[in-house]
Amino acid sequence: MNIPVSQLPSGGYGYAFSDIQVSPMNFLQITRYLENLPENDPLERYLYEIKSLIDEDKRILDCYIMDVDFLIFYKKLITISDNATFNISISCPVCHESIRKTISLDKDIHFKQIDRNVMEGAIIELGGHKYETIVPTVRQFFKVFEKYLKYRKIEDLEIIKTIALIKDFDIRGNQVEDDVLGAQHSDITLLLALKELYNNRLEPIEVYCPKCNDGKGPEERRGITVSVETLIVDFFREICNNCPLDGSKILFKQVRKG
Repeated sequence: MNIPVSQLPSGGYGYAFSDIQVSPMNFLQITRYLENLPENDPLERYLYEIKSLIDEDKRILDCYIMDVDFLIFYKKLITISDNATFNISISCPVCHESIRKTISLDKDIHFKQIDRNVMEGAIIELGGHKYETIVPTVRQFFKVFEKYLKYRKIEDLEIIKTIALIKDFDIRGNQVEDDVLGAQHSDITLLLALKELYNNRLEPIEVYCPKCNDGKGPEERRGITVSVETLIVDFFREICNNCPLDGSKILFKQVRKG
């Protein structure tokens, strides 16, 4: 199916195309996905997820990383659900009650409003050096990502994404890396702000425990924040939970007596 880029976290700002192709996986594709998805290696796992999108639409290479992170989630969502809704079950951290909630793509998943000035990048000072920030596409991100895949100096994906926000990594890579990893005081605040602007574009979902909030007014309600990025972790389990088998699907033959 074709997804208008205007519906992505970036709003499609600066894209030379109006939509992107993302389709639900069939049984064969799911089986291959589960067999080949790297375990216990977040970097290889992330690369595998992106390549799965590229295999379907080469224009993914020119999509922003902020959009691709959503599309990874979206592809799984439309695979486990035919109406863009799915059920989650979480444990209340206070009373440990099991809470079930139906999540809707239209009603519950929202992007923070994007500022076009932010998408144009900025001039920052980090570690005493001036840099220009960019909103990296997959193609630009890979220039940074491939180095860490090869040498494994850093294996924290969020740090690598943050480093990729700084232009000219290919020219001043060691300096950029040192300034990010060694950030202190206000530089830490700056990096956290950059992550919020460019990487954390999805609003968290609030889930309320019926037991803890029983009889309380809206101003007293205690919510549990659920990160959208972590909703679909066990892919196969979610398919079974959201698409339960009913009795009409398998009709056993009656054994004749006598």
